[in-house]
Amino acid sequence: MADVSVVIVNYNGRQYLGELLDSLACQVQPADEVILVDNASSDGSADYVRQEFPWVEVIRLSENVGFAEGNNVGVAQSRGQYVALLNSDTVVEERWLAELVRALEADDAIGAVVPKIYKAHAYPRLDCAGAEFNSLGVSWGRGANCVDGGQYELPMEVAAVTGCSVLLRRTALADDPIFDAKLFMYYEELDLSLRLRGRGYSVLYVPTAIVHHKGSQAVAEVARQPVLFQQFYGNRNRLKILLKYYPVGILLRNLPLIVLSLLYWDVYFLRYGGPRFAARALRQQAAFARAGLRERAQAREVRPHRWIPWMKQQGIRELRDLRATFPAAG
Repeated sequence: MADVSVVIVNYNGRQYLGELLDSLACQVQPADEVILVDNASSDGSADYVRQEFPWVEVIRLSENVGFAEGNNVGVAQSRGQYVALLNSDTVVEERWLAELVRALEADDAIGAVVPKIYKAHAYPRLDCAGAEFNSLGVSWGRGANCVDGGQYELPMEVAAVTGCSVLLRRTALADDPIFDAKLFMYYEELDLSLRLRGRGYSVLYVPTAIVHHKGSQAVAEVARQPVLFQQFYGNRNRLKILLKYYPVGILLRNLPLIVLSLLYWDVYFLRYGGPRFAARALRQQAAFARAGLRERAQAREVRPHRWIPWMKQQGIRELRDLRATFPAAG
């Protein structure tokens, strides 16, 4: 059986870490190593884990490098053939890891497996059952906010991975960093999903692996207005992904709706964040669009024909439900 590493990125999440690590200690199939990457927390998280959970390897960073680079640091330090990523504000049921490993070992063509994730404080409402993405570069949780009535009980291939919890086959990463560090947070899992699929790997949803997610606790630590924070990073990051990976034909066909979706949030930024925030957001969007174009040649190995079948087409009729299309705005 393959060695398994679990990587947890933490920022001021001490109040959640005890319950999470206790749940990892109770796994039917324990991880071979657990690594906590602490993003320069000020709440004593690193010292707490070192004292109370000495079996956890703690990497304490001198600055907050973000969710994407924090995971890169942890994965680079890990040794497992399989690597599980797990948010610091989650609790996992006892068969979480065993079920994910069993599914991943069933087929070498599977690059990643994702669990069923519940909203911890609204059970049995779902956080997600895998992820989806569309022609505007928008990604969202499959089944997000739905009450689980048994409609997501079958294991199946899904479009994309979820950053909250995923088990990855290390060889599927092709020696690349797991995430694009420049994205900081949000949409890094879509970038990863396109790379996995573009190299011929599949993503499998495993409903018998269960996670309870307390939800966006790191965001609450750094942002008084989480929607502004989330969409600031989300808009600029998806622009980079669109211009780095999406074929020109898809971009041209969807250009009016892409522009309109960006304009929607830029107006939102101006209204609720003020002129300076809106100007900063526009500058970042322009910078990340240029970065996507610069890196486009490097992404040629990510074959679009392998992920395009999983892309949902965004139509004009869906625009009336624009806020629902972008879950962070709820």
